[in-house]
Amino acid sequence: MKKISIAIVLAAMSATAMAQNFEGSTVDERIAHSTGNNEDSIKTAKGYITMFQQAGANKDYADMYIDYQWLKQYAPFSVNGIYTQGPFMFYNLINTEQDQAKKLKYFNEMMELFDLRQKNLSVLNSFANTKSTLGDVLSVKAEYYNWTAPNVQGSGYTLNKAYANFAEAIKMVNEQGGREITGSFLQTFFLVSDAMYKAAPGAMREQYLQDYLDSKDACEKMLQLAKEAQANGDNAKAEKLVATYDAPLAAIEQIFSQSGAADSTQLIAIYTKKFDAYKTDINKLNSSLTIMQNNDCDDSDIYYQYAEAAYALEPSFTSAIGLAQKSQKEGQLEKMLEYYNKALELASSDSRRGAICLNICNGLTKSKQYTGALTYAEKAISYNDDLTGKAYLKMANIYALLGQYSEAVAYCDKASQADITVSGSAARLKENIQKAQANQAANDKARKAYDEFIKKQKAEEDFWKGGGK
Repeated sequence: MKKISIAIVLAAMSATAMAQNFEGSTVDERIAHSTGNNEDSIKTAKGYITMFQQAGANKDYADMYIDYQWLKQYAPFSVNGIYTQGPFMFYNLINTEQDQAKKLKYFNEMMELFDLRQKNLSVLNSFANTKSTLGDVLSVKAEYYNWTAPNVQGSGYTLNKAYANFAEAIKMVNEQGGREITGSFLQTFFLVSDAMYKAAPGAMREQYLQDYLDSKDACEKMLQLAKEAQANGDNAKAEKLVATYDAPLAAIEQIFSQSGAADSTQLIAIYTKKFDAYKTDINKLNSSLTIMQNNDCDDSDIYYQYAEAAYALEPSFTSAIGLAQKSQKEGQLEKMLEYYNKALELASSDSRRGAICLNICNGLTKSKQYTGALTYAEKAISYNDDLTGKAYLKMANIYALLGQYSEAVAYCDKASQADITVSGSAARLKENIQKAQANQAANDKARKAYDEFIKKQKAEEDFWKGGGK
């Protein structure tokens, strides 16, 4: 009877909490707001909170669900854990439940919980230790939808909706800010994007390429924060960030490399068709140039047309580099240097000039101008020594292309020592170089054995031709 009477009081009072600001409040005060300062009611509600948290710690999700139901209905602003731990509870209930009707019930309740958290976010933030943005909530919702909906009959799951959830979350984080988008979120998002691309490669290719660049860029930016943390003496945070973002970055790169989306022939065909529609839109032109640069299309005629159109509308380092590469291909080396220098002039700071030097290094590497590429890698460091690790990594790749494997391995080690953000990439490149080095050693050994066999055979032939004397 006590619980029923409390429920009646709470049901009558909870609606007024919607417009409340609980900043600086205690759990007792937030419960009291809905119970009319009834001490027994506060004690009972706190008991449900304790049982809810203990059941979660014990992984007893069935009991946790009973406590959750009471708290959600009668003390919805008592603790944030109702909203932050609730989805994980539902995830486990859905996974262990065999009855599809019950699975669907849990799934719908989980989605309703996310909607309720969105609706009440300002109230929840007023007493939360860590504030959340709408983008944070939508990010978690996107992941839980993707993890559970495909396994629940009647959930209405579609790949398009899963993708739309992720896209909406990313858009909201970009617009309103938010906490760090986790590496696991970025990896899951890109897996969904990859599935979308495979389902409709013709329609999705350009968006898929953009999703790849955005996901990769987000991971790299978070790894840059690891470098800043290390510089500030917080090695624990630096290592945590690397552990969180390096593996997803590697996975994203592997998924993309296996997708076939970067087929240069098809990309050239796509951007050839789009040129007339894009040629007066500087944002479309620059975005297309970036995608083509990153997918080995930057020695094509259509790439040069985009660079010329973009440079004519609004000169930028991106289009200037494109025109430099065109000049190099045409053998106009003075003009090539002119455009490369122009790219550096268009930069607003030495930090940006350093980054441009690395872009120039990429272009020269692709056109097999390895000496020039090494020069610009060194220039990048001279403009911005914060790029030392990235420059060393590019130099390692160049020496590997030259077949100078020992030098390449040494620069991988230098890259790791100089910059924690590239340590994972450097380790992976080093492993590949060492495999190539081992293959070369085996080939050299086989070649040497073959040459010695031929030499011995020829000596024997000469011996017998000479009469065996």
